[in-house]
This record gives sequence, C-alpha cells and structure tokens, in this order.
Amino acid sequence: MRLILPLLLLCVLATDVLAEAAANIVFTTGGASIIAADGAVRRAERGAVINAGETVDTADGKVQLRFRDGATMSLQPGTQFRVEQFRFAEQGGKAGPDDTVVMRFIRGALRTVSGLIGKERREQYRMDTVVGTIGIRGTEYGASFGDAGLAVTTYVGLVEVCNTAGCAMVGAGQTLRVVDGNTKPRLLPGSNLPNLTPDAAMPQLPTPAQTNLPEAPQQMPQQSAP
Repeated sequence: MRLILPLLLLCVLATDVLAEAAANIVFTTGGASIIAADGAVRRAERGAVINAGETVDTADGKVQLRFRDGATMSLQPGTQFRVEQFRFAEQGGKAGPDDTVVMRFIRGALRTVSGLIGKERREQYRMDTVVGTIGIRGTEYGASFGDAGLAVTTYVGLVEVCNTAGCAMVGAGQTLRVVDGNTKPRLLPGSNLPNLTPDAAMPQLPTPAQTNLPEAPQQMPQQSAP
C-alpha cells in the first residue's frame, strides 16, 4: 500500500494537468465541434471550455478562442487544432516559470496573438505541425497548412520556424513556407512589403483540389467577439 498510494496520487495529478482548462470559445459559427482526448465529440458553443488534450474541428464554420493567459486565436473553416499541453497559474498578471503551452496545428488556417506565456516565457510556447515547429518572440502571426505545406506570416514581433533541416526567422511583413519536414523553411519573395496590411500578408489556404478542404475567405475574423 505504501507504494500503491503514491502511484495513485501521481496518476490523479497527471490527469488533472492533462485536463486543465486552456481556453474558452468567444465566437463560433457553422458546424464546429470539440473532440475530447477520449474521442467524445461535442458541439462548439460560445462559452465552451477547451481543455488540454482536446481538438477543435471548425468543419464549415469559424471559431475564436481566448486562452487563460490572454492569448487569442481565430480558426478558419476547414481547420483542425489541438491544445496538447497547457499550464498557467495566475501570478499577478505574470507568467510563471512552470507555465507552458504546446499546441498542434493539424490543417487549415489560423491567426493568433500571443498571451503572457508567449510574451514572457517564449521558450515555453510551441506550435507543432508535421513539417515544422513554430516558436515566437511575443507576436501576432497567421499560418495556413495543407498538402502544399506550411505558410507563416508575421504581423508583429518575430517568429522562428524549425524542422530537421534547420530554422528560419520570420519578421514583421514576411512570409515563410515549409514544403515538408526535411526541407529547410524559406522566406518567400516580396518580404518586407511597404504599407503592409494584415490582408496583404495573410497566407491563403491551398486550393480544395490540393487539400480537399473548403475554401477559406481571404479576410480573417477580428480578434474580438462581435
């Protein structure tokens, strides 16, 4: 029993960490859903909690999330996105040394503004894809991912994208593409565009013929709920 009880306690604590609330849905349209870690599916509704280990599937709709550390994220139609790990202990408006967020961008298009973890503990922020990992320096960026690869555009701050072939930095007004996990990320021509606006730099979803995803409108939704 002296051995069993500590093991049971560790299992309970691990379950609590996995299921920690990460974000709330502040706006949603269409047939978006939330897929729990055990595979259970529920409708994505305004105010719903997204826990660590859960996946958001926007289907034909859109979803806007607000994370507990203040980060915001807009997910376009045809997007699948999962929060793999999340820990945030409020400490007087600061991110602590143990706070972390690990996410997985499966497909589609998104735009996000980092919260306290990304701004203050950037080494503990990570967005994974099958072709590369996105790290940030406290920023606002957009990304699209499909059969044609990953495209990342930075609006504010600095983004670093890495895979097995190397790393590349994406500054404000620049767009980077990664075609596969064994090819080094590269900046696209036309970087540092003058009079940059978010719409001018926002990477577009690959065409439905490439991804079998519905086309996403060019205009990304605003970060605040209507």
